[in-house]
Amino acid sequence: MRYLVLFLTLLLSSSVAIAQSGRQHRALYKLGAQYNGNGWHFGPGVTYMFPSQFSKEESLFVPTDLGTDSIYYGTFDARGKLGAYLEVGGQHFISQPRLIHYFDYGVHFKLFRGKETFNGRMMADSSMLAVSNQGTFSQGFAGGYFNLNHIHQLSDRTFLQFSLGVNVDYKVINRFELDGIAGSVPQLNADNLQGQLHAKVGFGFRPESGVMIIPAIETPLLNVVPFEDGKSTLPYFNSRFRPIIISVRFLFFSESKSEGCVGKGTEKRGTELWGKEMRKKR
Repeated sequence: MRYLVLFLTLLLSSSVAIAQSGRQHRALYKLGAQYNGNGWHFGPGVTYMFPSQFSKEESLFVPTDLGTDSIYYGTFDARGKLGAYLEVGGQHFISQPRLIHYFDYGVHFKLFRGKETFNGRMMADSSMLAVSNQGTFSQGFAGGYFNLNHIHQLSDRTFLQFSLGVNVDYKVINRFELDGIAGSVPQLNADNLQGQLHAKVGFGFRPESGVMIIPAIETPLLNVVPFEDGKSTLPYFNSRFRPIIISVRFLFFSESKSEGCVGKGTEKRGTELWGKEMRKKR
């Protein structure tokens, strides 16, 4: 967590220094005459479950139904896999921004995938037996998000975006498989309901008026539901994994309605559909 905060601080400081050393940039967008600040966006992407530890050696004392402890000793190897991500939502830009330039909201789907392999020994009847197993998970979460976004302009068309937000997700796909001799080793699984505080950093550009494209990377900062003593990772088997979401947001501004569309026209414009010359003669 502290490395992420340090990275964001350094990135923001360097961008401020670059911006201050150059000329004044033209505005990325103008609200009012052409755009009203509202709009919509969508963003495809990929996920990766980054293990907190790729490999660890542990001794486990597991209580049994007979009142004794089973002793396991071995190596747990965790690996993440690529998954899919998709978001669709809307946004509203603030007319006179200070720290927050716009907020956005929407729904998303994210697929988390990974695996863990255990190789070791188990003490049974005063003897050590070799045991091994491999667990895999592939779980899809559907939910909603809300973000507050700050834009730091780098040039006439490019900018950095820093976002803080919340997401609430529910597990809709649950593939949790274990192969091999598992014995009594505990097998953890992420809860069905997840509520998190997350951070996102993006590098955006404006290819044309009214359109922004923002590649970004996102990760949780804190698990709120369930609250796990300040952790921001998810438990699977005997390891913990950090969700990483890399997405590309395509953002579109809504155009303001032209005053000519308001029904105040003359005989041939406005609310009157037919002119006098088209009426029947009596």
